[in-house]
Amino acid sequence: MKASLSCVSILLALSGLIGAAPAPSTTKTAAEADQTYCIQIVQTGPPIAPNASNLQLTGSVGNHAILQTTGLTQGWNFSNGGLGSPQYCTGQWLNIVPGPHPWKKLVWGSTQVTTTWKAGYDSDLTAKKTATYGQSSTFLACSPSYPTFVAESWVYLLTDPSAALPLVADETLGDVNVKSCVKTKLHIGSSTSSVVY
Repeated sequence: MKASLSCVSILLALSGLIGAAPAPSTTKTAAEADQTYCIQIVQTGPPIAPNASNLQLTGSVGNHAILQTTGLTQGWNFSNGGLGSPQYCTGQWLNIVPGPHPWKKLVWGSTQVTTTWKAGYDSDLTAKKTATYGQSSTFLACSPSYPTFVAESWVYLLTDPSAALPLVADETLGDVNVKSCVKTKLHIGSSTSSVVY
């Protein structure tokens, strides 16, 4: 009888194992293992705005930098000669696209390509001198040639501040109304400023 009780005990133990749920896996998937977490401190910061205008610098990754009535104001990242937004865990960087004209297209990218911005709070945004152009804090702002729902201008770095305004649209300017183009500066307000320029 002792042998049969042992047999029953073993069978009951095995049946418990067979019906039990599998133990949770401790192996992470590639996506779980490669996740990067970013704790973002969102602070209100100053907009970057052209002088004598109520427009502010804005845009999104993969698109041309534009000026609109409501711009990016969540702090700025000036590290490594870049201009990034937002200040912490930067999601987009303002990059200068090389080109044959004195006006250079500005595009927001998910990675920092341009490392020649001279930027800081309470100063004008400036592109430092490179092998192909001199230092410049002059920009070109042009309205699109099509109707928009809000006031909007596309913004370009003007690498030669003495250059004449464009007379015709080209591959760099794209679909803009060249008669609307004006030279301007982009000013970064103080970090404690709450004034919209």
